[in-house]
Amino acid sequence: MIHFRLIFFLFLLFHFQNCKEKAPVNIRPLNAEIVPDNAQPLELNINNINCWVEKEHFIVTGICSNTSGKWQKIWLEAMPIDAKGKPLSISKHSSVIVATFSDAVPPNGRTSFYATWPLTEFSGKPASCNIKVAGAIPKDPGPILAMSVVNGLKMFAPSVAGEAAPKERAWQVSGTISNPLDMVATSPRLEILLFGTDNKLWMSTVLNPDDPAIQPIFSFHRQGPMQAKEERGFSLQVYYAGLPQVLKDIKIGRVEILPFEARK
Repeated sequence: MIHFRLIFFLFLLFHFQNCKEKAPVNIRPLNAEIVPDNAQPLELNINNINCWVEKEHFIVTGICSNTSGKWQKIWLEAMPIDAKGKPLSISKHSSVIVATFSDAVPPNGRTSFYATWPLTEFSGKPASCNIKVAGAIPKDPGPILAMSVVNGLKMFAPSVAGEAAPKERAWQVSGTISNPLDMVATSPRLEILLFGTDNKLWMSTVLNPDDPAIQPIFSFHRQGPMQAKEERGFSLQVYYAGLPQVLKDIKIGRVEILPFEARK
């Protein structure tokens, strides 16, 4: 009888230890502090969302269109889910804040986003995520920069013995940015969006023309602020080295550029 009671006691102890509640998931988004207190919720169009796992990291990218009718700076909230649609936590939070690139998006304008996290930050293996606007703050109207011309040219490495065809190693992108309004754009920036031959968005980043580090791959035909009514040519080389593996495999299908003026 004593032996039975001891076994029963150990069973209850084991059951109690394994039925302890897990640490609660914080419903406040990770990185919530980057959203200003005066940000307001908005219903905006979020499209071209693409999520995937590469090199033990979960990556998400996409485009947000400003349909509000006013200039906005926009932050998004991403809620990761697994392949079965089950919500996952990230760093013990139910969601994470993702900033869009543009400092001020005009009405009907677009901006992109790109974020990556180690798989170890998630409570399971993420497969996708639901994304909504976390908040936006109105911005004063300013210069509206536009792409008037964009050309893309594939660059190939010389043929090597044993290869069936020359290897595509980069894209040469050239075009013209226009500043059509009677306003000076003091600090132009360029969002570079890379779509694969599958028409999916696989990469988005921002280039600062004033950064000496990008001069080997980017050049403006003229430096400094863009004057009112000015049109300015540029040249950009997009090399496959450093791009997501899927773009290396399926190759770039097209390049889009979203110019904007950086603001403080």
